[in-house]
Amino acid sequence: MSTVDIFDIKRFAVHDGPGIRTTVFMKGCPLRCWWCHNPESQSMNSVTVDVERKLNGKSIKGLKTYGESVDLDGVMETVLRDRLFYEESGGGVTFSGGEPLMQYAALESLLKISKRNGLHTALDTSGFGRKDHFESILKYTDLFLYDLKNIDRDLHREYTGVDNKLILSNADYLLKKGARVIFRIPVIPGINTMDDELQRLLSFVDERKAMLEEVHLLPYHRIAESKYARLKMKKQMGDVKEPDASFMEGLRERFETTGLKVSIGG
Repeated sequence: MSTVDIFDIKRFAVHDGPGIRTTVFMKGCPLRCWWCHNPESQSMNSVTVDVERKLNGKSIKGLKTYGESVDLDGVMETVLRDRLFYEESGGGVTFSGGEPLMQYAALESLLKISKRNGLHTALDTSGFGRKDHFESILKYTDLFLYDLKNIDRDLHREYTGVDNKLILSNADYLLKKGARVIFRIPVIPGINTMDDELQRLLSFVDERKAMLEEVHLLPYHRIAESKYARLKMKKQMGDVKEPDASFMEGLRERFETTGLKVSIGG
């Protein structure tokens, strides 16, 4: 029986595509983004850490494991529990991570099963994957939530650990094939908020607006900091502050000059 390595399944998700959705978070990622909000997703291996919970004013120590291998039928059983909510809200299932393409065979199978069951499917991806893999899953994927982090190649390599040539090439491939794509831009102070880099991002989007669905601007947040401590991983972002509401609103207005729908958040 085929399996997939996951670290979470979130039911009633509302920020990972249209409507009410179930988001399946798959383990493994080839990128090492400094601001990663799911550091537990990076390794394919499961990891168990010490945690401390509060109960009636007392601290209770315990263990938490990030990651488990689950058979595909088990995943789909969970996903299909909320079929009625998907139908009523225009929702469906989203595969996220990590980078789901790291487990391409399992991802393709899950997408096929989802479509056989009449579900709307979305893939949340960094775009860092083989072109033939994108080609194979194209007909089973209704929506690509596609990350754009940096356009400048050197900046992208510095802050994610990989070159962005493949990512930008795959984005153009999907658009030219008529895929439904939403670009999602994480707004990371000091990494892609400099005026010249913002202009590069804006130009990239503007040049492709005729083929695009919309743009989501995702403000950096610090809620994952406790995970880094728990996992004994180095926190790269230091004391970088979250972008404030006025900055995000100004950025939205700037991207709206393309004529596209632009949202803050997913």
